[in-house]
Amino acid sequence: MQNTTEHTVPVRKRWYKQLYFWVLMAIVAGIIVGWLAPDTGQAMQPIGTTFVEAMKMLIGPIVFLTIVGGIAGVADLKKVGATGLKALGYFQIGTICAMVLGLVAINIFRLGDGVNADPAKIETSGKAADLIDQGQNLQWWEFITHIIPGSMVSPFVEGDILQIIFMAVVVGIAINAVGKIGEPVLEMVRRLTTVIFKVLNFIMKAAPLGAFGAMAFAVGKYGVETLSSLGWLILLFYGTSLVFVVFFLGGIMAFLGLNIFKMLRHFREELLLILGTSTAEPALPGLMKKLQRCRGQEGNGRAGRSHWIQL
Repeated sequence: MQNTTEHTVPVRKRWYKQLYFWVLMAIVAGIIVGWLAPDTGQAMQPIGTTFVEAMKMLIGPIVFLTIVGGIAGVADLKKVGATGLKALGYFQIGTICAMVLGLVAINIFRLGDGVNADPAKIETSGKAADLIDQGQNLQWWEFITHIIPGSMVSPFVEGDILQIIFMAVVVGIAINAVGKIGEPVLEMVRRLTTVIFKVLNFIMKAAPLGAFGAMAFAVGKYGVETLSSLGWLILLFYGTSLVFVVFFLGGIMAFLGLNIFKMLRHFREELLLILGTSTAEPALPGLMKKLQRCRGQEGNGRAGRSHWIQL
């Protein structure tokens, strides 16, 4: 049993061989290229967008397979329900606290003072316009009915995570309920999960290229001056987020006997990827993979749990 645990612990690489180091270098290189050669920086857009799309491609399958495998493999479904209610409670309370903290921060520092802009005259297009229209016209009951997809395929095609989660929960409960008949299906789900995570490994090797392309395009198109003028807003955003993560999320983890700083260090590649691409979607598959790995280590006993507790 000891040998099995030792084999599951990954060998630690030197710092210059770590993915996060190359992502960070790629971000710096992207800023330099976009600053010194704006046209070249803007030409790097396809590199960033292709990487983001490749990562988004895996979000639906990873979420579906992970949830199905987790629910179907649990002996007692009551524990799943209790865990789900706790997670929903944490999510609701955390969302409210994040909103309150953001409102307090922006009203204290008031970075928008002096900006002569009329929100009513600002023209929106694309996803922003769709979201505004949806928020203004969506009925409360449409949120509930929208969870149920029109077909088994449409959530994956449209990338609707809420519908994918709903399908995964239903399928996972069904596999669990049929007992031994569902064991081959559960085994297939586990094998597919392994394959999808291997695909993720391949794509993540291109993370530095994706971060470079996205950052070079942003700086090349909008200029360093434009980005620097937003520096205080960016600083306030990251500062407020850091306060929320360290004190709120860190407080919950401390209550559970876990270490927030250990978790942040463990997810450094994904955090830098979010910084470089300015979107959280590419980081989700990697986050879920690492959470799966930590769950497996925790299943091996105290050695897995100490992975989160000790710095």
